[in-house]
Amino acid sequence: MKKTRFTLMVGALLLGANLVSYAADDQIVIDDLTPAELRAEIKKIQNEFYRVWNQLNQDDSLDITCQDYTPTGSNIGREACEPNFMIERRARNAADSNQGTDELLDSTALRADLTDKFEELTKAMNAVAADNQYFKDLNTILGVLRTRLDEIN
Repeated sequence: MKKTRFTLMVGALLLGANLVSYAADDQIVIDDLTPAELRAEIKKIQNEFYRVWNQLNQDDSLDITCQDYTPTGSNIGREACEPNFMIERRARNAADSNQGTDELLDSTALRADLTDKFEELTKAMNAVAADNQYFKDLNTILGVLRTRLDEIN
């Protein structure tokens, strides 16, 4: 399999956001990063991506909230990032299920129930990316980092 060598110019994209503390002429060569380093870079860029998104979008229900949780049967903590409308719908569904007025839905069923809201979120993100180069660059970087992590895992 042919590897694509992709270099992030840290000074151009990331130093303005204070994401890394490298000198302006330093570069991150994605092919040289270990899986752990890739995950750490993804986390940094993802946090900035969601921060910028939440600041730029006008609809609080479309804001993305990240929460730490520990899956049932595991001692290893994880992080889940979801739009607020998904979190609110899950809470309403759980309350309704406890009261016996609705069946408890799993995440797949909840996502299916919220298809229109996810489409709205996608359209809103695309609109922000069209108007904001920094947000668009963060999205591109996330895509490249995630693709590279998938390649080496």
